[in-house]
Amino acid sequence: MTKPEEFDRELLQMFTQEVGERASDIEQALLAIEDASEAEEKLRLQEQLLRTVHSLKGAAGLLQVRGVEAICHWMEEILSVTVNEQLGLEKPKLDLLLSAADAIRDAARLLETGETPSPAHGERVVDALKAAMGQGADHRGGKPKRRPPQTAQVPVRTGDTDGSMRVSADRLDTLLYRSGELLSFDALIRRHAEEASLLREQARKLRGVSPEFAEQVTSIESGLRQLATSLRQHMRLMHSAATALDHEVRQARTQPFAEACKGLDRVVRDMAAASGKLAELEIKGGDIEIDRSILSSLQDSLRHLVRNAVAHGIQSPEERRKAGKPEKGSVRITAAISGDRMQVRVADDGRGLDLALLSKAAGEHLKEVKDEAELLRRVFEPGVSTSDTVTNLSGRGIGLDIVKRNIETLRGTAEVSQVTTGGAAFTLTLPLTLATVRALEVIAGEHVFTIDTASVQRVIRIHAQDFAMSGNSCVVNTLSGSIPFVDLANWLGVRPGRGDAGQAMTAVVVDAPGGPLAVLVDAIAGEQELVARPLGARLAKVRRYSAGMALPDGRIALLLNVAALAEAAAEMRSPAGARVPRPLPAARRKVLVVDDSKYVRTLVKLILEGAGYDVATASNGKEALEQLLDRGADMVVADVDMPSMNGFELTEAIRQSERFTDTPVVLVTGRDTLEDKVRGLRAGANAYLRKDQFDAQHFLETMRRVV
Repeated sequence: MTKPEEFDRELLQMFTQEVGERASDIEQALLAIEDASEAEEKLRLQEQLLRTVHSLKGAAGLLQVRGVEAICHWMEEILSVTVNEQLGLEKPKLDLLLSAADAIRDAARLLETGETPSPAHGERVVDALKAAMGQGADHRGGKPKRRPPQTAQVPVRTGDTDGSMRVSADRLDTLLYRSGELLSFDALIRRHAEEASLLREQARKLRGVSPEFAEQVTSIESGLRQLATSLRQHMRLMHSAATALDHEVRQARTQPFAEACKGLDRVVRDMAAASGKLAELEIKGGDIEIDRSILSSLQDSLRHLVRNAVAHGIQSPEERRKAGKPEKGSVRITAAISGDRMQVRVADDGRGLDLALLSKAAGEHLKEVKDEAELLRRVFEPGVSTSDTVTNLSGRGIGLDIVKRNIETLRGTAEVSQVTTGGAAFTLTLPLTLATVRALEVIAGEHVFTIDTASVQRVIRIHAQDFAMSGNSCVVNTLSGSIPFVDLANWLGVRPGRGDAGQAMTAVVVDAPGGPLAVLVDAIAGEQELVARPLGARLAKVRRYSAGMALPDGRIALLLNVAALAEAAAEMRSPAGARVPRPLPAARRKVLVVDDSKYVRTLVKLILEGAGYDVATASNGKEALEQLLDRGADMVVADVDMPSMNGFELTEAIRQSERFTDTPVVLVTGRDTLEDKVRGLRAGANAYLRKDQFDAQHFLETMRRVV
């Protein structure tokens, strides 16, 4: 039997949720009244709003939340007058009622933290509502006669009586995880069925080995055949049941995308009014059903993007008139499903992003930035803002950084572009659910990691000659062009697995912010649907991983964050020691690579190790000379411009040494004048290669030639 205090606690929990929902409903109704052009439509909406406020007032009175009850009472007083006298709400009263809705929402937040709002909660709003009622009575010359309240017209919410019930989000999450586990067990049963079939084949081969055991072997073979058949039947039944359960649970968790956009029209309205602008919000694809976990996490990002559009993008009415645009700006949110991903686009028809101002804010010179897309992506960096001043609306450069991190937490990506007709557009690409992932399993060292297949383009093979440099970037040449790469094992700090000599290296090409990216791995282990679990609060800031998942054999695999991989590649932080093929395994010559750039050292090291060389590195000429004297080397590859001792000086020192006077030296440098090349050769270099014309195949041929 339920105790009275438990009953009261359940009622309070229900009321807490209702207060938040009703506050949102009231706000949406008020904004709809403001936008309605027909008098009849305004009156219809006001009657509907009156019923909503009346229902909330009754619930607040039942739970004795007097502050909310008082706010609703005086809202009801104002609305009753407008409904009874067939008057439309004017802007001052609309603004006042919106303030009342905010006070109710504040009460909902207090209730969610376990605190009951005081009877004086919203007292200032209540006083303003009372004053508005008094002013209305003065204007009318007396208190109006109202129709008697028609309580029968106040509807009970259909959700309470139509057979539906409230289920906590945590319970739905648990149900989805369980259904996902059932789906993953499907692969395990399939494997057992295959093993039973294999054992049956082995038993059949034993039949002729020993005639005395032929009868027992036949019996074992028959039993294994029946076991395999039974496993397959059970597997089909389990797969059918698990798939149906998974579908039903997913449907129960979905909500229309429009739910994520609730309150955004209020944001646009208030921000436009505060900045002297005119703006409207348009939503397309609001009826698309998406996972509740995605929807609830998306709301904050949409709010930031809409604020950014009004604060930075939409111009004042005067500016828009001069530009030949309508005085009222537009912010459009569009949602669409593409495969197993959802795309949300937030675009405005304003001035767009000022590249020169963005370049200044990002600390770059515009003329030095060749890739406009790369510059635009800087808006997501913390502290970067295109606003000259800091206001209560913008200028601190933190909003878009929050958006990027929120979307990455959802295993998605955020990108920005200029709209050709004017304005800026932010595109958020998100999975349809966070609970299960169709994952590609990859091996790095002795560990299994996973990549969301929605991000995977293809799997390719990389050879030593495919590595190259493009400007100052380390890239790998593929059939579709040069793309950046990241060696997974070394990026994650695990010991790489070594392939056999002569084998090419496996790479997974993924779609990432900024373009495709090659992820170098040891091997591909397979692909399957897996249950994704959050990493928890302790690992929340580890951006390399998005989730953890249990493999059917009990091992744990971490889901890689593609956005973090893209950042590593963009910064040319290609880890050393990638496993590339060794076409010359016998030529175990030792090469000393000297360059003050970590990234160039890494690239050259990758190429040389792939060709079968042992490689040591140094960051300047002085360090290189010390290593050479201590541990020796068969060849030296050096940059020219280095601190402590440059490449020319290092080459001269090597030539003056009796021990290393014949050691080949190859200079790889950014200097491209004839005088520098002559100086390098006169210093004793065997070859002089330019970085801007660097080619892996030509470099390896040069190395073999100078040896």
